Amino acid sequence: MRTALTSLVALSALAAIVSSDMPMAAPIVDDCATKSGVLGLSRVVEVDTAGGPVFGGSHKGNNFLRAGEIVLTFDDGPMRAYTRPVLKALAAHCTKATFFMVGRMAAADPAMVKEVAAAGHTIGSHTWSHQNLKALGLLKGRQEFELGMSAVSKAAGAPIAPFFRFPFLGDSRLVREHAKTRNVATFFIDVDSKDFRTRDPKEVHARILSELAQQGRGIILMHDIQPSTAKAIGGLLSALHDKGYKVVHMVPKGVLDTVANFDSRAEKAIESKSDAAKAKPLSERSVVWTMAPPDASGAKNAVKDEETPQPDGAETAAVKPSDAQSDGGEDLPWLSGKPPPVAPVAKKKKPDVTTSSTNRTGTTPAKRPARRQIEELPWQMRVFSQ
Repeated sequence: MRTALTSLVALSALAAIVSSDMPMAAPIVDDCATKSGVLGLSRVVEVDTAGGPVFGGSHKGNNFLRAGEIVLTFDDGPMRAYTRPVLKALAAHCTKATFFMVGRMAAADPAMVKEVAAAGHTIGSHTWSHQNLKALGLLKGRQEFELGMSAVSKAAGAPIAPFFRFPFLGDSRLVREHAKTRNVATFFIDVDSKDFRTRDPKEVHARILSELAQQGRGIILMHDIQPSTAKAIGGLLSALHDKGYKVVHMVPKGVLDTVANFDSRAEKAIESKSDAAKAKPLSERSVVWTMAPPDASGAKNAVKDEETPQPDGAETAAVKPSDAQSDGGEDLPWLSGKPPPVAPVAKKKKPDVTTSSTNRTGTTPAKRPARRQIEELPWQMRVFSQ
């Protein structure tokens, strides 16, 4: 019965997409999605984004979820060290998610964006540089919005879904009104993993299940730049299956129509990042650029490549040629071939910290190791602005 229902829904979604004025590929529904023992998919929901509807959170008027249904979403990526384990866990459970990607993260690793798309997940945008749009005016907010859309689309090599989420969930009325004119749907959340607060996967696991028990359904927020989520995701998906939750895969009725001016700026940003990697294949490079959006002429800011502290376990977004496949050497299920190899990056040794050159006895004191600071990406905060 469940197999027949899923097949019928998938066929209905396909028919609607084919008849759309803006055709796009049909959603991928794996044969294993209805097998027992995996979380799989309950149904595919095609979202009509005309007029820029708003979903999730307090916007209950657009709630398309039934009791026990959930939507898996991931923000802030891609970051290869953590996005890859998330993809593997989702593939093991034959389920799908929506990834709201930051433009400059996508520009830094287009191959990883393409992997997410190849695995059949929905890709939306999360601005260009993860600024809190609530604090920006319309001009800067529109630039973040549009450049993020263009950058993720160019990195994907194909139009992405017209889906958007505000960084920090900082709702800007001006930007939301702009999204409506662009026929882009805005998504908020119902269940917050708060995975940025901890490196303990058990805390992430427990929080999600606890909030779901209270809500009964909802859009779940996680981050595929967080080690806690990368470690928690496999066990979490198993627990969701055991507790009877059903995953809904969101797909758009149409695709995103980007703006040519921002497309050209995004292309220059991606090309300059690629050129920098070719020019300095063995140098240490950051996962993302700590920079302002590139200007229309592709100014020097577009090629600025500053060092950014790396999260634990992630040396870089770059991957060795041997890492094109997973650690165990098995083929990644969503790839038909290896992604383009990127040169490995050497770790940068941290300097020792010493006290004064001599102490009162005239002897040289022993060196003390530098205190290790908590490493965060530029936009990470202890608490989201709600």
